[in-house]
Amino acid sequence: MAADSGSNLAAQVFALAKDLAKVEQTVEQLGERGDQVHEALAALDLNPVQEAIDHLEERTAGLQEDVGSLDSVQEGLTALTRSVAQIRKDLDTLAAGMEDEKLALWDWTAMDQEQAKEAWDVLITWVRNVLAREYGWVGPPNGVFAAGGYQIPGSPQTPPRIPPCWYRHREAVWELSWLCQEWHKLYKTSYGTPSKAGDWYDRYARGVKQRLVAALDKCRNGHVDDSWLTDPNHPEAPRGIDDDEALSHWLSWDFSQRKPAPAPGPVEART
Repeated sequence: MAADSGSNLAAQVFALAKDLAKVEQTVEQLGERGDQVHEALAALDLNPVQEAIDHLEERTAGLQEDVGSLDSVQEGLTALTRSVAQIRKDLDTLAAGMEDEKLALWDWTAMDQEQAKEAWDVLITWVRNVLAREYGWVGPPNGVFAAGGYQIPGSPQTPPRIPPCWYRHREAVWELSWLCQEWHKLYKTSYGTPSKAGDWYDRYARGVKQRLVAALDKCRNGHVDDSWLTDPNHPEAPRGIDDDEALSHWLSWDFSQRKPAPAPGPVEART
């Protein structure tokens, strides 16, 4: 009789292990989606997974009461119970992070005063604490050999820095904004991995630094205003269109070279 009972419990534990393996596979697949985990969770119906975990917890609790002195079954069941608990924890973490880890992309053209204040605070703090303090990438010319804006022949080369007047240049603000948000996504959410940290530095950060050092070269010894900021009609002022009248003629010619839009079809009567 004891043998039959032991055999029955062992069979139940084996069946439980098979069900557990299916749930583990589902959760692992979610974890492997990396930066697409939010989309994966949004598209996935988690109810069956949650129900399966609830059912597994009920079954493991019930079997714990039945195994008694069957040490070999007890050991396996205890391990399964821990696995079920860990899976629930992992799944809850994934689901709970869906909203918390979404970062709203900064659009400086659409921000109100409160949004701009918050974004500026995050950006300035990050530039000071990360780019300047940790990387040494922002500040006045680096080293005594850079003094005066010239390089003494044969002197050591020093890496150029982004001028600290970056906040006065819109191009720099836009570039550093997305780089800052990528850094926060990497280090402040579960999105980050060591390889993604390397990608951030090698693919993104160094490129931004090189572009801004070149763009703000005139400010390497102190801020220099763009002349067109105070004089919109300055010859060097950026403009999307050089001549509105010429643009109108060009668009008219372009449209004339295209076939007409199809005539709208009859509107079906609705009953």
